[in-house]
Amino acid sequence: MHTTSSRLAAIATVLAAGAALAGLAVRGLYVDAPNWVQQAQGTDLATLLLAVPVLVAGMWTASRGSAGGRLAVVAGLLYLVYNYAIFAFSVAMNPLTIVHIAIFGLALWSLLLGGRSAVEGAEAVTERLNRRTAGGLLVGVAAMFGLLWVGQIASVATSGVLPPDLIKANISSNPVYTLDLGFFLPLCAIAGIGLLRRNGTAAFAFPMLVWVPLMGAGVVGGIVLMALAGDQTAVPVAVVITALGVVSSILAGVAVVRPRAGAAHVRPTSHPTSRPAHQEG
Repeated sequence: MHTTSSRLAAIATVLAAGAALAGLAVRGLYVDAPNWVQQAQGTDLATLLLAVPVLVAGMWTASRGSAGGRLAVVAGLLYLVYNYAIFAFSVAMNPLTIVHIAIFGLALWSLLLGGRSAVEGAEAVTERLNRRTAGGLLVGVAAMFGLLWVGQIASVATSGVLPPDLIKANISSNPVYTLDLGFFLPLCAIAGIGLLRRNGTAAFAFPMLVWVPLMGAGVVGGIVLMALAGDQTAVPVAVVITALGVVSSILAGVAVVRPRAGAAHVRPTSHPTSRPAHQEG
């Protein structure tokens, strides 16, 4: 990745680790409705335990020339942009608000400066993906959540009644609708279709396969915290999201460890003029 982009990504990662740790450890930091606090802390858990390690490992391997590492950094930055946009716009102002805005800005600028170069030359990773399964999963994720969010928006528009999730969180509009429908779900669909059709947009497939479980972990973390507080209504949703995340992680992991097609090891042959050692002398 571009040097400036890498530096911005490193700073964003350090700030994200600190902000997530503070969100979990500092009592009363979040002043939102309990449900919204639980969702924020679920994201903090996923950031600290998954997103930050993915970014650190990605940056380390990318510095050694790994295409997979570069793509993992793109996935981690997409995660930071997504979640810290929500923190910046929809979490009540608190002592970490300026840090949340900084993480959002740093991650976004890192992507703008280095994202294109990171996905260029990604064929070595992309060609190792199971195209049908991975492409189908990404398109399925885009379709499933797209229809879900459009259905909820249509319900509010026709009935004037907010979905139960928004009522519990005490928010009148869900930032997830905008982020998902405006950018992230279309990117999932574009990447998935690119895999299925074997065109250039398939380069985004690996980052999105990593992004899906990262995002899912944050959602599941929030649901677990809600369940511990006595609200178990979303537990079935957590099961579905966990399953999607596990499958997506396996598909991405296989692409990292699977040998590249045509790269089978060829046993070296001796030079035709050489003689076995025991015949020399």
